[in-house]
Amino acid sequence: MAFPPFVAEPVFFFDFVDPGSLVAAHLIDAAGAAGAVEWRGFELRPPPRSMIDPRDPVWQARRTRAAVHAGELGIPMEIPHMVPWSRKAHELAELARESDCYHEVRRAIFHAHFVDRIDIGRIDLLVDIAYRAGLDRTEARIALDLDRYSGIVLEHRDSARGLEVAEVPALVAGDLRLQGLAAPEALDEWRRWIGNALTTTTGE
Repeated sequence: MAFPPFVAEPVFFFDFVDPGSLVAAHLIDAAGAAGAVEWRGFELRPPPRSMIDPRDPVWQARRTRAAVHAGELGIPMEIPHMVPWSRKAHELAELARESDCYHEVRRAIFHAHFVDRIDIGRIDLLVDIAYRAGLDRTEARIALDLDRYSGIVLEHRDSARGLEVAEVPALVAGDLRLQGLAAPEALDEWRRWIGNALTTTTGE
């Protein structure tokens, strides 16, 4: 597959509760390219829809495929007790973006869900994550209580539809689109895509 020069900054869509997004985010981080893409949250199951049932066979298959990829890459991944709504986690990430610590908080949220198995749908626990990652505890609490960044999270999901993205993880640049990690060969495809398409950056 040829990779023409990008005319716009690549966009990465992800969800904090999606195991495939964890794997793809790790690949971007490992390539030193976190600063070369625009990160946008994409809620797989936005409220008021019901939360994802971790016992659902389709979800279990998705998690199993991602766990295989995670094992190949040495990414720690536990099976969370539940799959909470992720809106508040994405709101916290947007606060962190304004505070110039987006990637620290983004990685901390992933770790909380997939390693510590913390309920990242709970504001009080997200505030603890924010504080440990360097954000002000009171500011984080107020921002999450007041839904200060909920509009941005919704706009990001709407932008995915506008770019014909229906699945995460997804990487979009120009007319090129890479979505999902379902196929056995998907990991190698993501590696090739990131290696050819993203400019290595530092100072994230």
